[in-house]
Amino acid sequence: MPEAESSRVAIVPGATGLVGRNLVRVLLEGDAYARVVALARRETPTLGPRHEPTLVDYDRLEEAHLPMEGADVFCALGTTIRDAGSREAFRRVDFTYVVRLAAVAASHGARSFSLVSAVSADPKSRVFYSRIKGEAERAVAASGVPIVHLFRPSLLLGERNAIRMGESVAAALLRPLTPVLRGPLANLRPIFGETVARAMVAAALTDDVPGVRVYDPAAMRRLAASTRA
Repeated sequence: MPEAESSRVAIVPGATGLVGRNLVRVLLEGDAYARVVALARRETPTLGPRHEPTLVDYDRLEEAHLPMEGADVFCALGTTIRDAGSREAFRRVDFTYVVRLAAVAASHGARSFSLVSAVSADPKSRVFYSRIKGEAERAVAASGVPIVHLFRPSLLLGERNAIRMGESVAAALLRPLTPVLRGPLANLRPIFGETVARAMVAAALTDDVPGVRVYDPAAMRRLAASTRA
């Protein structure tokens, strides 16, 4: 990774989730970022001098006064319809809050915005989940942040704060099939949250060209491997 940049700031919305926790850990492992601002809706312990746990109300995000100027934003916000309680509540987290974050990032001069989306994201999908993910991607890409990275993982593996039964069952069924998921089916292979996090950090640190980039699971695995070299 590049040498330390004393003024570089990382902002991590959704810092208590599976990918978010891994993002915070990976960012603190390296020395490229002087500040790691971890956004959450509940108090979390401080993990070191560069770690800044920050309580945030996403319904009043504009009042949070986040250090967005020049920052790399790693958005790991996300829920499920079951956890959210309704389609409307799911859309509020996975679309409204995400798009609001991108708008604030753009208006306050953020350098980049990296979003954890989904392998099935498609704004024209008939599947509600996939459609919302696709709509969020489209809005973030048009937000005005100079560099946008869209990460489309398949089923996420790793230690969660809460057990999601549906995902646990899916993981149990898919993991034995991983060796035969090749070609067009390769993107269905489950991927670890840590792998996604390492790929996001690697992309932010190595990509200085304005534009929108999309990463499938294979690309994420390659990027993550580069951080271990």
